Amino acid sequence: MRILSAAVLVALAACSAPETSDAQTGSGSDARAPINAPAWIRVVGVAEGDTLNIRTGPDASSDIVGTFLPNQGRIEVVETRSIDGQTWGLVSTGEQGGWINLAYTEAIDMVMIADSPVPLGTFCAGTEPFWNLAFSPTEATWSSFETEGETYEITESESAASRPYPWMFAMRGFGLALVTPEQCSDGMSDIPYAWSVLIVGHDESGHVLYEGCCRLETLEEPNE
Repeated sequence: MRILSAAVLVALAACSAPETSDAQTGSGSDARAPINAPAWIRVVGVAEGDTLNIRTGPDASSDIVGTFLPNQGRIEVVETRSIDGQTWGLVSTGEQGGWINLAYTEAIDMVMIADSPVPLGTFCAGTEPFWNLAFSPTEATWSSFETEGETYEITESESAASRPYPWMFAMRGFGLALVTPEQCSDGMSDIPYAWSVLIVGHDESGHVLYEGCCRLETLEEPNE
């Protein structure tokens, strides 16, 4: 009887103990379809009132730099790593990069630009000189130190011959943008980018080559 009573007490204590969320420890399930970068995801399997931690490294013991809420979505994954049976994804926290456990996410469908593999909302930028290029479904808008918001029609959208990348966007009256899915740095911040871009434009003196990085313009910002 004493042994039975002790067992009952242990069971009751386990039921009443505070729960530790797998989303916090990074020990979730990878049963969902694999996610390969670049990818666009939303948070799933995280209970209301809980959060998905963003960490400085791809492991559950790294410092927390932010969190995502349950069902938060349209998050861009820049890189993935599989460590000790867990798959982690590098995402942007708005100011720097951070890692989340992809067991608590799923891929989402994105609208693409002009029949390309590049998602609508992709925003490219570079420095020295500062410039940016924003894409809509059929147009691209160029801004720089000299010009503001010049819009050009996308007349061609195709991959390199016999290769999936780089992907070329030809813009009438402006030039070409060659976009490649690879991790990129703007050289001025710790923000990770999922795409690199080379732009061949022109001005009064002839052709001009710009190099920069691209990411989704409207990212889901994490909580601090």
